[in-house]
Amino acid sequence: MLYGSRYQTLFGAVHCGTRTRPPVIATQILAGKPSKSMKSLVRSLPKLVAIAAWVTLSGCGGREHAPSSAADSATEERTLSLPEIPAADYLKRVLTRYQNTRSYRDRGEVRLRVEKDGQLIRRTAPMHVVMDGPTIWIAAYDARLWSDPERMVGWIADEQTDFHDGQVLLAGPSADGQSANRPELEKLLRDPILTARMVSGLGGPPPQLEWLLDPNPMGKLFGRSTGSKESAGQEAGESEQRSIRYDGMARRENVQCVVVETVAGNDVYRFWIDPQRSLIHCVELPVAMAGKRIELEGWQVHSLELVLTGASFRPPESPYRMEEMPESDLPRRPRYLRSLVPLPPPPPDRRLGRRVAAFQVVDRTGRVTVTERGVGRPLTLWYAGLAQSVDAGDVKNMRAAEVLSVWLRQSPESIRDNIIPVAVVNDSTGRMFTDAGLANGFWVVLAQRSDNGTRNLDLEPGRAMLVDSRGTVVWVGDPFSPADIVSLSAITRDAITGVDVARQIHQQWEADRDAYQKTLDELRIP
Repeated sequence: MLYGSRYQTLFGAVHCGTRTRPPVIATQILAGKPSKSMKSLVRSLPKLVAIAAWVTLSGCGGREHAPSSAADSATEERTLSLPEIPAADYLKRVLTRYQNTRSYRDRGEVRLRVEKDGQLIRRTAPMHVVMDGPTIWIAAYDARLWSDPERMVGWIADEQTDFHDGQVLLAGPSADGQSANRPELEKLLRDPILTARMVSGLGGPPPQLEWLLDPNPMGKLFGRSTGSKESAGQEAGESEQRSIRYDGMARRENVQCVVVETVAGNDVYRFWIDPQRSLIHCVELPVAMAGKRIELEGWQVHSLELVLTGASFRPPESPYRMEEMPESDLPRRPRYLRSLVPLPPPPPDRRLGRRVAAFQVVDRTGRVTVTERGVGRPLTLWYAGLAQSVDAGDVKNMRAAEVLSVWLRQSPESIRDNIIPVAVVNDSTGRMFTDAGLANGFWVVLAQRSDNGTRNLDLEPGRAMLVDSRGTVVWVGDPFSPADIVSLSAITRDAITGVDVARQIHQQWEADRDAYQKTLDELRIP
């Protein structure tokens, strides 16, 4: 979204040193990796963070806003109309309501829809904010943060890393004492790892924090305005055109909303606002970059929106308690620390440094003999194909072969001359290799059968493995992972020069693990 410079600085200069996740497409799209500037947060589409369950898309609003009858609804339709003031002034007035309130709460979530080959996937991630005076609760993606007049508690609710190895931030409050009216944004976002996870999704950071706590919310959007009903501006030194205009009245979940459209360059945002309560109930986020619809690995983003279900300025009947907040489960074995610590890398693959059990087979032509040591070159790059019964298995096999072929052809001669690629694939894929010219002296293709000894490779379908001339495994990876391909290049160079790669990787991992444990001990709170 469009943020003010102060908020941009607080959220932008952070880095996330945590492990990445398996490449599940919807998780990648919604969760993302932190970027360095707020403007690029919405536009960057890398790896990521934990995602909630499947949902059916719905609108915004809550029960407290539903008309009591059809007659009431009709009356509301007749009485509500677009404000008489310019759209920019109206949006500023709404944000002023957020700036002046002592209490706010919602059950917000980011909603994503992507489509590929006719398959539509819907995903959500939490984006809750609850505030009452100096007390605040935030659940953004897998980041959790609570602050009251006595303490601040934060953690990462990522089950794949056991809640970030059970780390829990325990620090001083983000507000200055019981008399403070609100938390301070700088203190609230003091932990860089937690903040990075809070901003890491495609939907960007929780805009509610900016609306509530930044003295100049969405300041860059309001850089220049005019007195007409449509406001447009171009900041000095910038070529990006910006405008704010009304886009009519429309209903979402029985709430008649004023729709305000904001444009910044090629990015379009639509705010759905309840005019009777000055509450933002939904923000539609851009699904295009440079005028082109976002696509990731063939998945097209259809819609991305922040829906603030149950948004209200109503104060609580009794003080909020952390354990009563949604999504507030702490790690099972919490480690209380003064600040969160980046996780060490995961342990090396169990096969790294092991010898492949002996076998000997011939290729599909019957002319080339292949053993666990390869085919006469110092290194053998193995690919284990997916079975024909797997959905689009042949296509995925060919894509993996093409990725590895491109990598090998683009590598220096010193690497190309020392590696031979070998594919173990089903008959259908084998014919496709031949038709594509990959089996004509470039790839060695073996039949995928249970009785030909290739089971000794112990390699999962769809994965690749680099083995030296002694039959020792020096690399295992995913052909579609850019990080794995980068490591393949480095490991290949070391293996060719005689470095004991497996031993070096294990030693580095042990050093990283020891350094991590030492840092935990230094930051631990008794």
